[in-house]
Amino acid sequence: MSLKGAKNPTRGRKLRSTGTKAGTRVARIGEPPAELEKELEARTRELSEAREQQAATTEVLQVISSSPSKLEHVFETILANATRLCEAKFGNLFLHENDAFRAVATHGPSHLVEWLKRKPVVELRDHPRVPLARVAINKEVLHIPDFRADQAYIERDPRMVALVEAGVRTFLAVPMLKEEKLIGAIAIFSTEVRPFTEK
Repeated sequence: MSLKGAKNPTRGRKLRSTGTKAGTRVARIGEPPAELEKELEARTRELSEAREQQAATTEVLQVISSSPSKLEHVFETILANATRLCEAKFGNLFLHENDAFRAVATHGPSHLVEWLKRKPVVELRDHPRVPLARVAINKEVLHIPDFRADQAYIERDPRMVALVEAGVRTFLAVPMLKEEKLIGAIAIFSTEVRPFTEK
C-alpha cells in the first residue's frame, strides 16, 4: 500500500511549531528598542549572577579540598562568598551547640566584627525571641526586612538593641542542616533597610 500523497501529521505539527516561533520572532521586531534593551540587561545580569555563584561554589570547594582540617578557613570562605553574593555588609557563620549558637566566622566592617567577638555566643534560653532562636525552632530561612520592626527589638531584647545600635537593619538567616538536624546558621545583615531578594 502506498502512502504517497497522504497527509503527514508530524510534518504538519512541525510546520505549525516553526510558524509559531517565526511569528513570535517577527512580532518581537516591532517591540520598542527600550524593551529589548531591558530584556538584554536582565539576561546579562542573570548570567553574571550565575557565574558569580559558580565561582563562589568553586572557591569553597577548592578551600575544602586544599585544607580539609582547617575548618575556620572553610567557614570564612563560605561566609565571605555568601555576604558578597547577597550584597550584604556583614555576616556571621554560627555553629549550633547545646541550645546556643557560637560564631565561628565573621565578615564585614570592623566595628561589627569587634562587637561580635565580644559576644560570640547566643544563649537561646537567655534570648528566646531573637531571630536565631526562631531559626533553631523552625529550621527555615528567616528574613527580617527591618530589625526595628521586629518583635524582639520592640520588646527591647538586649542583643537586638545592641545590633540595631551597631547599625544592623535588614537580616537574613539560613539554617545549616545535616539529615534534618540543625548544625548551624549563616546570618547576613545590611546596614540599611534593603530587603534581600528571593535569589
